[in-house]
Amino acid sequence: MSGSVKLLQRIHKSNILRLLNRSKSYEQISSLHSYVRKSSALQKRHLFESRFKGSAWQYAAQRSHVSSVSLQGSRNKDVTLNQEGLLLCYGHYNLDLPYVWLRDHCRCDVCYNHETCQKNVDNYKLDLDIKPTLVTFDGTVLTLEWPDKHLTSYNIDWLLENSYHDQHNDRVEKLLWNKDVMTATTEQPMVPCKDFMHSESGLKAHVKNLLKFGFSIVTEVPADHKGTLAVSQRLTFIQPTLFGPSWTFTSNMAFGDTAYTTLGLKAHTDNTYFMAPSGIQVFHVLEHNGTGGETLLVDGFHVAETLRRNNPAEFECLAETVVPHEFYDKEHRVRSLGTVLTLHPTTKELLSIRYNPYDRSPLHTVPPNQIRRFYKSYAALSEEIGKTDNEFWIKLKPGMVLFVDNWRVMHGRSAFIGQRRVSGCYLPRDDWFGQARLLGFQNL
Repeated sequence: MSGSVKLLQRIHKSNILRLLNRSKSYEQISSLHSYVRKSSALQKRHLFESRFKGSAWQYAAQRSHVSSVSLQGSRNKDVTLNQEGLLLCYGHYNLDLPYVWLRDHCRCDVCYNHETCQKNVDNYKLDLDIKPTLVTFDGTVLTLEWPDKHLTSYNIDWLLENSYHDQHNDRVEKLLWNKDVMTATTEQPMVPCKDFMHSESGLKAHVKNLLKFGFSIVTEVPADHKGTLAVSQRLTFIQPTLFGPSWTFTSNMAFGDTAYTTLGLKAHTDNTYFMAPSGIQVFHVLEHNGTGGETLLVDGFHVAETLRRNNPAEFECLAETVVPHEFYDKEHRVRSLGTVLTLHPTTKELLSIRYNPYDRSPLHTVPPNQIRRFYKSYAALSEEIGKTDNEFWIKLKPGMVLFVDNWRVMHGRSAFIGQRRVSGCYLPRDDWFGQARLLGFQNL
């Protein structure tokens, strides 16, 4: 009987391959990665190998170095080895995994600190030409042994979420909407203040609304600035800007901005003049003794996807052309550079829309031979944004606090008369998305 056949039989008989299924493999790897972290590297190595006593991994760790890569496991037909990496076929996913990437991302306790969630970069030296000596895949866990006998294991779910491929998906599916969709939906994005402030289910409902619709309203909030801040800080901390840590404003031109007038505002996103615009804008109408002043919402992702479908060349232009925006007054000179549309680098899904004709500054970033192309593309997007079919109007009343995803949903208002006082603030993008990840809603 050949040596390779004997090795294959040992693998199939080993306890580890009989026990590693989708649920148990995760527990075993987690257990392996959570043992006492104060142990020395040698102790950790000994404990790692002792966990797999009698298994193919222990056998592999005791083998002498071989120059070629050995492929084993009950599902080895799903793995194809090449000179620089391996191809792993799993369902409709085809993962291209370079060897150096697999070594660099090892999550064992020698290579990764599970208390700080940081890499132990000083514990190993990365070799760009590294190749494993043994690769094993059982349908759930991919394990590699390296020339120095180091072992690396990955659960397939971790690989699907963290490796490079074009099928990364949000865990909450976005509902791209227009006026008809929002009017017809029975699941209005509203959460009572009591539930939002005092239960995890209320917080989760609010965050899910933000991910699905791009906005959410907390109702029955005390109609004062303190109430605005309380519900805002329930989600994350407040982001100070040049407008202050927060604000209560009327049409008094306290800043050189159209928002501080009684004029109507067309749909736009805020902070386009920042290199990283704020993630959420919070609105709370504390009082309005007059008429008008309805709030306008437009789903920027819906209109952008409509443009991509109907005018792909214009969409591409807005995703490639860097545009400057600015905020100028007596005390501030703020300018940014960024594309109107930002796409995910692998899936090409929309990550953000940066659209504010009021704040667009001189186009010193667009070559003369590209000016006509840009204006045509920008006009096509503006036309789509301005269609009444895409406009959803809300009359905010005291006690209704509106949270708007400033990277997706554009806002505006109708002109008004009378005393209108609005409370609000900005929330940082990274931190409200972090809250979504903590709640299990977001993975991008």
